[in-house]
Order: sequence, then structure tokens, then C-alpha cells
Amino acid sequence: MKTISISVTELQSVLDCPLCFWLAERIGPAPSIIAGITSQMDSVIKGYMKKFIGKSELPRWFPVNGKFLDVGQTLTATDPRSGVTLRGKLDALILTPDGKYHIIDYKTGRPQPQIPQYYQMQLDGYAYLLESNGYKPVAGGYLLYFTPEPGDISEKCFPFKITAVPARTNPNRVLPVLARARKILEQETPPPRSEDCEMCIWLEQVGRALTK
Repeated sequence: MKTISISVTELQSVLDCPLCFWLAERIGPAPSIIAGITSQMDSVIKGYMKKFIGKSELPRWFPVNGKFLDVGQTLTATDPRSGVTLRGKLDALILTPDGKYHIIDYKTGRPQPQIPQYYQMQLDGYAYLLESNGYKPVAGGYLLYFTPEPGDISEKCFPFKITAVPARTNPNRVLPVLARARKILEQETPPPRSEDCEMCIWLEQVGRALTK
């Protein structure tokens, strides 16, 4: 059986568009459009939170009380039925006094009223990885948003609003996606695109414009 490994961030792309997923695995992902400042903010947040590893005294704005665990390594788990390996690295993991684990995923930007599906699949993927590696039960997770706000920056500091959005997790939703990933990647020819894939529609429009 062919070895296949995908990351938790790729789970939703399996469902969104078979063609984009197939191309990304064959020739590499599309160029990133994430702003550099966003990556820097993410690095600063993670660096600050590292000082709480192994501790139970967390910031007042933190969404759940418990022990901040060190899960710095990348977790992997292989589905025995599809043979696909899932991999991922959590931002943070909290063990509450009742013996349950809570996933914390840092986000920079404005929180949305409902959890986007691609974030939900990431959280489900993390829950699958955790329970497969002995961290169970997973009680759920939080998207922890850090959003810049207007304010006094005379001291060269930017004020942030921190918003925690709770989410339920279901690791069982991951297994059908892993099976679908194998089915897509085993195809020798490109699969059809999703009808509503914005990237594919744009590329087709570009192709038509260049051939006029």
C-alpha cells in the first residue's frame, strides 16, 4: 500500500476540491498569501505562552483552567483501514482537574459568529491525533482569537482583544476524510474539480483570457 501522509490543515481541502488537493500533493501547495505580520504575531503569541508550560496558573483571559502541557512535538497517527497517516502540531493543550484534555488553537484576526468548517476539521484532526496517542478523553477545544483594536499606541504597544470561541470535537469525522484522501491521491490522472471551487474557476478564467 502506498504511503500517504497529510496534515490536519489539509483535511478540509480534501473535501473542498479533489483537484486542488491532488495538485497540491503532486506538485506542491499554491503560494502562500498569508501576510508576514500575521506569522510574526503568531510566533510572538506562542513564544509568550511557552512560559506557562507545566503550570496551572494561567492568564486571567485564558478560556479554561488546568495544567498547560508541553506538546511541542508533531503528533502522528495512522488509520489502519485507509493506511493514511495524519500529522499535526498543537498550539496548546490543557489538562483540567477532571482528567480531560482541551485543545487551544491560536488565531490572529476577527472571530467569526460560527466556527468555519476548515477550523472545525483542524480541531477534529487534533482530537483524533491526541486520542490516538493516549491523550484522552478530549473534551473539546477553543479557538483563541487575538484581534488588534484601536487604542493608545504612544508606548509603541498595540492593544488586542482576546476572544475565546468554544468548539466541540469529533475525531470520528476524520476517518472518512482520510479514506477519501487515499482515493483521490491514488488516481493517476487529475480528478474533476468541485463545481464551486473559486480557485479552479479563477484559473479557468485566466486560461480562457490568455488563449483569446
